[in-house]
Amino acid sequence: MKLQVIRAGRLTTKLPTKLATALATTLVCGCTSLIDKGQDIGLIQRGTNSHGTSYTLPSAPLVPNASLQLTPSLSISLETMLIGVAAYYFIDPFAPNWQGEMRRLSDDTYSISMRAKRFRSTGGDGESGKVFRRNADEIVRSGGYAGYSIVSYTEGIESELLGAVRVCEGVIQVSRKAP
Repeated sequence: MKLQVIRAGRLTTKLPTKLATALATTLVCGCTSLIDKGQDIGLIQRGTNSHGTSYTLPSAPLVPNASLQLTPSLSISLETMLIGVAAYYFIDPFAPNWQGEMRRLSDDTYSISMRAKRFRSTGGDGESGKVFRRNADEIVRSGGYAGYSIVSYTEGIESELLGAVRVCEGVIQVSRKAP
């Protein structure tokens, strides 16, 4: 895993909670009044049940009933292919298990921050220390330093909307080669 030198902090923009709530409320509550029977082009199936008027969106399936015929006796449906593509996109077995960034704090001090891949198909729960030391060794080699010492090191789990992510942070202090 290669580390990137980041000179500026990360720029993140978050949508304010009140604005997000207002947008969601508008989308959910305004749907019935935005489209009438003449404008929906058959996308909304209307019916009546014991609770009143009911709507089904969409009225036709989004994925057509199609399949790829591989051999005379074997075919794969389009649904199965789309599920496979979506699973590959989220799991991505060829992506590195850890992403990291390195920051130079002073002439001889570096900060290393790493995040694990959300969905790991090959394990990797106990490898954060090893990956941290490998990256510290890379800093020493590429900078021509004699060695390093670990000033601080922490591991943890950050809870996020779609699950937990393993994180690792540490600071190293490098020592120059003797002249």
